[in-house]
Order: sequence, then C-alpha cells, then structure tokens
Amino acid sequence: MRILFISHYDNLYGANRALLSLMLGLKAEGRHEPLLVIPAEGEMTRRLSAAGIEYFICGITQWQAIYREPLSFTIKKNKRLKQIEAELEILYEHFKGKNIDLIHSNSSVIGHGAMLAEKLGCKHIWHIREFAREHYGMRYFYPQDVVDKYYNAAERLILISDALKAHYDKLYPNAKKVRIYDGVEIPAESDLSGGNVAAEEGGNNESDKKDCIFIYTGYLFPKKRQLDVLKAALELKKNGVKDFHVILAGNGDAAYTKELEGFIKSYDLKEAELKGFVEDVPALLKQCDVGVIASEYEGFGLVTVEYMLNSMPVIGYRSGATPEIVEDGRTGLLYDNVNGLAEAMEKLIKDKQLRNSLGSAGSERAVNNFSATANVKAVQKLLDETDG
Repeated sequence: MRILFISHYDNLYGANRALLSLMLGLKAEGRHEPLLVIPAEGEMTRRLSAAGIEYFICGITQWQAIYREPLSFTIKKNKRLKQIEAELEILYEHFKGKNIDLIHSNSSVIGHGAMLAEKLGCKHIWHIREFAREHYGMRYFYPQDVVDKYYNAAERLILISDALKAHYDKLYPNAKKVRIYDGVEIPAESDLSGGNVAAEEGGNNESDKKDCIFIYTGYLFPKKRQLDVLKAALELKKNGVKDFHVILAGNGDAAYTKELEGFIKSYDLKEAELKGFVEDVPALLKQCDVGVIASEYEGFGLVTVEYMLNSMPVIGYRSGATPEIVEDGRTGLLYDNVNGLAEAMEKLIKDKQLRNSLGSAGSERAVNNFSATANVKAVQKLLDETDG
C-alpha cells in the first residue's frame, strides 16, 4: 500500500520521533510505501531523505486550539478554517491520481487526514497520542457532529496507551480502536549502561561523590508541570538536602518559560537549570541519574521509556499513561503532589542502591515491552488487516 502520513510540525519531539521510527520500520519491511506531508524541512525530512522516503511540504493547520476566552477563539477559528480549506485543496490537487491507499494522521489535533481521505476515497487511520482537551485545554473549530463523523469513519483509531483508549471509548464508543504502544529504538546491549557516567567514574570515595542529577526533557508547558519539579527542588534545598541537581531540557511556551526562569532567579535556585533545546538528548541522558515525568494527562511518555532504557529510575506523576509505563516501587516511584515529588527525589538522592535496582528493572521492562520493532510489527499487522 501507498500510505500517506501527515504530521503537523517539523521538529523531532515525541510524536514525530515515534512517527519517524514507524516510517523507517515500514520502509525497511518493504511491504508498504510510506510518504509524508509535513509543514517544513528539518531533521525529520533529512532523516527521511536519507532512507529514500518521499515527502511533500504543505502547511498543516490544527483543527483545534487552546481555548482561553470566546472572542480570541472565534477570531482564531475563522482564520484557521480558511487556512485548512486552502491546505486541503493543495493536498488534493497534489495527491489525486497518485494512488494513495491509506492516510495516516499522526495526531488528534489535525483533521486534514480524515478530510483528505474522504475527498480521495481512501481509508484513514488516526494515531491518537494526546489528551488534547485535558492536557492542553484544546477545543475543536468544527461542530461536534462533524468531529464525531470523522472519528467514527476512521478505519481505526490507534491509541498509544490503555489510559487513552479508555478515554476515547467514552468519547467515541462507536469508533473502531486498538491500543498500540509507541516504540523506541533499543540501543546495542553495550550502550544500555545509562546513569551518571561522571559519578560512576568517581569511584567509591566519599570525596569523589557527585550530585544526583535529575532530568526532565520535553516541551515547556504548564500541564507538563516543570514548575512542580522546581518547587520540589526548592523544598529539598530548604530542608538542607544537598548533592543534587535538576535539569529541565527543552523549549516551549514563552510565558511559561519566563515563569520558570523567574522562579529559579527569585529563589537563587542554583540546584536547577533550564537547558533549552538539546540536539543530542541521548548524550545528555547518559550524564543523568533519575528521569522525571511530571506531566498531567500524559498520553504515553516516549521520554519515560528513554529514561528507562538508560537504566534510570523514573519519578512519575500519577496521571494519564504514566502509571502504565512506570511500575511504582519496581521501575520507579509515582507521586501525587509536590511534597510527594520532593520525598521521592530525596529518597533517590540518598539511596544509590535503590536507584540502581529501579533503573535495572526499568531497562528490562523497556526492552521487553516498548521497542520500535514491536511497534512496527503491531502497526504492520493492522495494515495487513486494513489491506485485506
């Protein structure tokens, strides 16, 4: 089958990393021909070109947006509906007559795939990766009956966690759904060391002891709760806890980034830093000891699995899919509030043996359950059923 994938952004954050892995896997299998629509060129298109995968540049305006107040949302809605209509016409003119068998939308925040599939008369699969309303506060520009029609018409909704599937079972009970976990490329066994490399090289002398480094990577956004991590770090500092450092890696919402910077400055929190966008995340993870996922309504948590693959224990907020990925007390520690986060951090700062045991179990769980190979096989099986 010729499968047209559609992505609404061009960088390599979680959804696109998962998509890239899937497309490369399908290309390697050789049974389907993946193509991509993407708004701009960048690292994603560079990697696809190297693999011989065709792509087409076109704007992809989201069919829902963050709702703050009625007037601004209405203005945004009127503008974006026109943009979507124009983009759909471009896509239709480009792909009509090109024998597209199936369209794959990479997020619930875009409706182009469903609408284009209707115009081209082909099948549509929707990869649902987020709690759009709960996590981002988003609302649709289209009437609910139109939204319902497209979800129910999809050949399948792929949900990336049981938490998301349960949520969509309630929202769209008549839609056909399947849960398929995202997958991460498993490094060679020799690379599954993880942990703070500097600390490991320091030996056992107390004078050589290094800080316990906590890392939280991802888009800076209020529902990602990076501020909670800074508040927990401040609580530890006030309680006299030493030998730790917190890294928040990623860029994002400008106002929220300024709030995080202001918090660090106001409390002279030298124990924490904003790293900004990091090109080589795997190299950064190897310098860290504990991964943090503080997000509310996390759809899956690709970065959570990446922490685990680096043999890091994960401290996770008990919300969304995080409790599915992180087994409390076995591969990490779950918490419910800032005090609980601070307690979990302190426990792992003071107990290196616990860090190691949780990290080792997490690595094993990630390899066995969340590999890119398993993800590609599951999607391939679905495609075979769809093709039949």
